[in-house]
Amino acid sequence: MTLIELMVTLAVAIILVTVGMPLFSGMAANNRSTAEANTFLAAFKLARSEAVKRSAQVSICAVADPKVTTVTCSNNSSDWTNGLMVFTDTGTAGTVDGTDVRVRVFAIPTTGSTSTASGSYVRYEPQGEADLLSLTANLACPASGTCIELKRDDTQGSKTRCLHVMQSGQIRLERAACS
Repeated sequence: MTLIELMVTLAVAIILVTVGMPLFSGMAANNRSTAEANTFLAAFKLARSEAVKRSAQVSICAVADPKVTTVTCSNNSSDWTNGLMVFTDTGTAGTVDGTDVRVRVFAIPTTGSTSTASGSYVRYEPQGEADLLSLTANLACPASGTCIELKRDDTQGSKTRCLHVMQSGQIRLERAACS
């Protein structure tokens, strides 16, 4: 192998990497968006299944900081960006108090995303139905439920995902704006 052949091979490799990097970064952003949406979906499914399993009211709320020792629900009723917490909710609705048990905290590991809802918690009844009084449907959602809009600006293609929470307790995730 001569020096000229090696230089040509190196030049071709540099050109391929230069062309491929923007495609790779877009794919990585799409994967982060999908992972975040799946975290929301898993959290809501866990809350519903825990309500049925424990035969008790279980809530899921937005948290201000998932990294502190004692995680509490966020006071900001529309910002679900930092993370989610699933907990038994036997006392005051939407707050961890008394004998409430923190089931699991879901941290949102990615930055650069926005997650908005029209309330700070969703409460599941022992039968698995969602009590949606905490989330008013000010986003364009079906009358029988409400939704949380997830968005990442660095994602290519559809930048928004919509998590629909139905009155029946069913959860559906779609790759589109909430409508």
